[in-house]
Amino acid sequence: MRIDPYAESRGDAEEFVSPFAGLSTLTETPPPTDEQRGAEPEVSPFEGYSVTESPFGEHTYSEADEQSQEAIEFLEALYDEEFTDALEQLLDEGAARVLADAEQWTVPPSEAETQESLQEWMAPLVTEWERAIDAFASGLENTDLHGLTEQELDELLDSLDTSPALESEVFENFFGKWIRKAKSFIKRKVKQAVGFVKNPIKGVVKIAKSGLKAVKSGLQTIGKFVLGPILAKLKAAGRALLKGVVKKLLRPLAKVLPASVRPLVPVLAKRLGIREADDESADEEAGPDGEPGTAAALAEAFDQQLLELFYAESGETAADEVPAEEMLEADYEELEHDPVAELDDARARLAAQLSAYTGSEDPIAEIEQFIPAVLAIRPLLKLGLKVTGARPKLINLIARPLAKLIKKMIGPQAARSIARAAGQDPSRMLARAVVDVGFTALGLETAESEEQTIPGEALASAVEASVMRVLDELPEAAMTDPLQVSAAAQRAFAESAAAYLPDRLLRGDLPERETAEEGGFWVMMPRAARPRYRFRKYTRVFAVPIPRQVARAVRWNDGGTLETYLLDRGADRWPVQAEIDLYETLPGTLPGHFTRDETLPAAEQPTGDEYQPLTAEAAGLLLREPALGRRRKIGTAPGSYRPVPGQRYFRVRVAGRRARRARRPRRLVIVRWDPSSQQMRIVIRMSERRARGLQARLQRAAPAGQRDLPAVLSALREIFLPRLHYRIARRLLRATVATDPAAAAQLAGSIAAATGTGIATYLAQRGAQFAAAVADPADGVTLTVTFTGIQANPDQVPAPEVVASPGLS
Repeated sequence: MRIDPYAESRGDAEEFVSPFAGLSTLTETPPPTDEQRGAEPEVSPFEGYSVTESPFGEHTYSEADEQSQEAIEFLEALYDEEFTDALEQLLDEGAARVLADAEQWTVPPSEAETQESLQEWMAPLVTEWERAIDAFASGLENTDLHGLTEQELDELLDSLDTSPALESEVFENFFGKWIRKAKSFIKRKVKQAVGFVKNPIKGVVKIAKSGLKAVKSGLQTIGKFVLGPILAKLKAAGRALLKGVVKKLLRPLAKVLPASVRPLVPVLAKRLGIREADDESADEEAGPDGEPGTAAALAEAFDQQLLELFYAESGETAADEVPAEEMLEADYEELEHDPVAELDDARARLAAQLSAYTGSEDPIAEIEQFIPAVLAIRPLLKLGLKVTGARPKLINLIARPLAKLIKKMIGPQAARSIARAAGQDPSRMLARAVVDVGFTALGLETAESEEQTIPGEALASAVEASVMRVLDELPEAAMTDPLQVSAAAQRAFAESAAAYLPDRLLRGDLPERETAEEGGFWVMMPRAARPRYRFRKYTRVFAVPIPRQVARAVRWNDGGTLETYLLDRGADRWPVQAEIDLYETLPGTLPGHFTRDETLPAAEQPTGDEYQPLTAEAAGLLLREPALGRRRKIGTAPGSYRPVPGQRYFRVRVAGRRARRARRPRRLVIVRWDPSSQQMRIVIRMSERRARGLQARLQRAAPAGQRDLPAVLSALREIFLPRLHYRIARRLLRATVATDPAAAAQLAGSIAAATGTGIATYLAQRGAQFAAAVADPADGVTLTVTFTGIQANPDQVPAPEVVASPGLS
């Protein structure tokens, strides 16, 4: 029987089984037993779902019902998945910029310096936003809005909207979606104002609710006295949104407060005479604790501000109004300190202490000093422990077993042993990995001053992850039970050591080992920004062939698969020889941080949407190492990404195609809903490569001179069919078209079936229009399926109108 030298008892009541094989002799160990993780269960789209995101809940019918329904319709008209996507792209680019700036400093820049840099970066967006809103105000000021139809108002707003010349593609995309939301708000406000003036008797009743008391001279003054002040506030609300982006980039863990605790929403609810709804939501964009993703939370906060403006008093003077920038400050939880920066410093301090430790006692004190920094990024748990007085006891209960488990792994000699176990000299621990096809892998050399920091950082990472796992696993009632905490700590440390320390240090029979063969370990990066690390990267880069069958089975967050991603990147033969980089999040990570991977070739400029969640299924298919994956804790749609610590991602790089970038739609399918006309639009977007492939099948070039319509329809169904039923059902529930999940699912099935039928009819009768859209110079093609007048009866779904247009609209 093999005896572990680090499991010996030292007079304590407890014995802890170390996951390490020993440091004195570093020999090859047999591969571990391979325990496959269970299949990830399918999550129902309806379980626990809140039918609306309106701040207003159920209530007995009253005068407020009309106003409540109006608010629901207003929020539904504003809701825009693509705006959330564009906002996430803006956050990603900002996150990359923060890291890039930090790498230029010899010491980490202050928060004020970072904020100044971000504000300078944002300045063109602020300028163009203010110019655009001023143009709307000027054009509407003296227009007879009463005489305009909805189409004429659309045309007027479009004529006042001039495309700005923004240097950044991300800025241009975001600005376009931003202005589209602004125009939707203006149209609703115009309709509200015209309705007040046309029906002054009813308007007298509504005046306290809508605030349209500034109209003094009839319809011609609506633009000046009603819309003018409101658009001034809209301009301020836009500036507030960008301030929110800056705040999230500076303090990633700052939370947008739920509607129930924002100071202005209760006032609005009181004005309408209705109560507020519950905060809980199981939206597809919610994170693991029910909180929306970073971009989704910001978008929701902006929509709430617009709702408040919709019911704002139009006759307020500039001195009376509350600046939107101040409204924003109330929408964020103010943190006394930056917990992410404090954790960075505490992690660096623990790494140095463990590397230099020469004491004979277990390093309990050092770990006890570190644990509070981990607790600080879990404010609700921290508060609960403080209230109950259990915090000091929990810290000690976790620190003691962890200190015993790492006792033989600390100190200068142990650091050198860890370096040898990694197979490299400490000064080369991040050296180029050996890969058969010669792709560039980790190519950094560490400076002499940090030669000993990486082993310490590896131990600190293992301790940090262990504490996180214990906090996640144990219910609050068990956090004062020594036996339960000790058991959880030992299990958590075995899993963490298997991830963050070299395989050669681990017992060969350790079931928690992440790889069946020789693997790597996770290193904190970017090195130039230390100690302000923002992610970890796996030291092994996987050079693998990707067969088409495997690529087709790996889902992509745009709604497609790895196959479509590689084809759009120019893949023309299978299997595709690729290298796969693995990443892991730290507290405060945004996907844009990964783009600052300093080990990549200089010519590569990846974007945040190239990084996909590394699930156990994806890791098994691509790497044949399913234990490297993590169970998905986040939504798959863009905007839902609020990475939690320890979430893993992968990025696929193809030899010879790193510099080639094809414009690809961020979402293949968009479901839009217009509550005023009960109209649903299903927007299907195709890259230029895919559209041209379909066009070739539509041409009469085959020997028989026949168009291959079945193949075209099948290719289109591959795009829009996956999850369409699910997404339509959720949209119907959100818009309260159906309030029962089963009824929503039945209606969604009828709409999805009608979508396929409508596209088939379109291809047979109007295929030439699709071909003309493909031939247009614009990049890509958009197919729009429009249902007008949708009712709750699934047997009466109207026939759709199908139109193809050039570009990715």
